[in-house]
Amino acid sequence: MSLAASMQKFKSEMSDAASRNASSSRPTASTPARTSTPQPGNKRPRESATPASAPLPGGKSSSAGAEIMTHMVYAVQYLKDKFPVASTLPDILNFLSLPSDLQKHTPLIRRALENHDRIAVVPKHESPAGKETFRYNPQHPVTDADELKSYLASLPTAAGIPVRELKDGWPACVPALEDLAAKHEVLLLRQKKDNAPKTVYPDSPQFYVHMDGDFVDFWGKCKLPASEAELRAELERANLTPTSQVKEVKKGTIQKKEKKRVNRRGGKTTNLHMMGILRDYKK
Repeated sequence: MSLAASMQKFKSEMSDAASRNASSSRPTASTPARTSTPQPGNKRPRESATPASAPLPGGKSSSAGAEIMTHMVYAVQYLKDKFPVASTLPDILNFLSLPSDLQKHTPLIRRALENHDRIAVVPKHESPAGKETFRYNPQHPVTDADELKSYLASLPTAAGIPVRELKDGWPACVPALEDLAAKHEVLLLRQKKDNAPKTVYPDSPQFYVHMDGDFVDFWGKCKLPASEAELRAELERANLTPTSQVKEVKKGTIQKKEKKRVNRRGGKTTNLHMMGILRDYKK
């Protein structure tokens, strides 16, 4: 038995057990239902909680809604496994094998499929089969190497794509990514523990310059000083000042600046610049 079938059987048994417990806990006709007694002081009676099997608006029960949402998980996984092939609603219902009490809720399942963010609805005029179909909508519309290169070129930024998001619609993408990286068509950021691809970035072979073999050999033979003391000696030998050299602070005589003394003259201040215009009333 597959995992999906086992999970469906377990959910069915749990639903039957819950319905039996709910029916056994309901008050009978001879036993009146318990009601809250009003307390003194004009206090309102405490309202009883709504049971899990109480009907929802429209005549639908919460247990039926929970069952529908559970089947939606299997429907999304079914469409994801068949991506990029689309499926009709009868095919999805046939895979779900709905029990008889949920078959009447087919319109609700259809509405849930149409409103799901991971499911795309293909209209009749766009479907090759001439029927309305449903297809899984991955995080990135990429299923092969050519689509990946085109999609990376169309991105507005160079932030890259996480490989785990790329596997949502292309599960077997790692071998193709390794091949593209060897051709310098993509750039891979890898994990440290297992060297597995973590993020993929756009790349191009034209960014790589061919180096002459003699230059590569010369570059490989150049060795850096083994210690900091040898590095400092090499820099001093080339008349270069090492950054680790202690700079000597020049000590000089500091001359104090004399503050200018402001002469404040006393006496009465008059408008001397307007003596020819104003009249003198001091007499």
